Amino acid sequence: MTCRTAIHRRAAMSAPNGPDTPPSDRPASRRRRTVPAMIGSLAAVLLVLAGPGTADAQAATEGAQRLVEAALHDTAQVFSQGQLSRAEATEQLRGLLDHYVDLPRVGRDSLGTHWRRATPEQQATFLALFESFVCAGYSGPIAKLGGALQFGPTAVVEHDGAVTVVRTDVQLSEGPRHAVLFMVGRSDDGAYRINDVVAAAISMSKLLSADFAGVLHTNGGQFNALIEALEHKLAVSAP
Repeated sequence: MTCRTAIHRRAAMSAPNGPDTPPSDRPASRRRRTVPAMIGSLAAVLLVLAGPGTADAQAATEGAQRLVEAALHDTAQVFSQGQLSRAEATEQLRGLLDHYVDLPRVGRDSLGTHWRRATPEQQATFLALFESFVCAGYSGPIAKLGGALQFGPTAVVEHDGAVTVVRTDVQLSEGPRHAVLFMVGRSDDGAYRINDVVAAAISMSKLLSADFAGVLHTNGGQFNALIEALEHKLAVSAP
């Protein structure tokens, strides 16, 4: 070992006695300062991400469930009054649908891409006829059932942010119970509305879509042909 090497080694060994903080102490000190800061930052991020989202999801599911419960209550009240005439059932059902169902969205969804191909005038005419068509189509069976329908308690079974699925059981007199699913979302005015009903694994929206698609396909996609078909069905089914 040369003298120069020995001097360099002694200088390196004596460096910790200087004014600088020992290198080996700096990581531990930094860790002591950094870990609490990291935990605090992580907690803040979790609060920001989870807090409002959880509250919004809970509000959405509660709002959707209350809507379905109110719709079932009002439906039971209306049709527990005994046998109604077809005209009376149609009027009562129209009021319920206007209040609880997002009929414009159901109508638009039932047409798929055909909706965008229609002119604004055709769209407005279709939606007006669509409401009457749905009321006329469902008022007959409801008028016959009267107060025989019984609804069970509701429960939220799914929520994906835009749509909340609420389930209930429907029973006809003393018969078996059948599960019915209500898809609830926000309508154009921001209120909760039902936008689809699934019973016996059959979607009301898809059923209507298949019916309208058949008419359009038969008539070469002519939108006016669908309007004329709806007008004819309403005229035939008028009470």
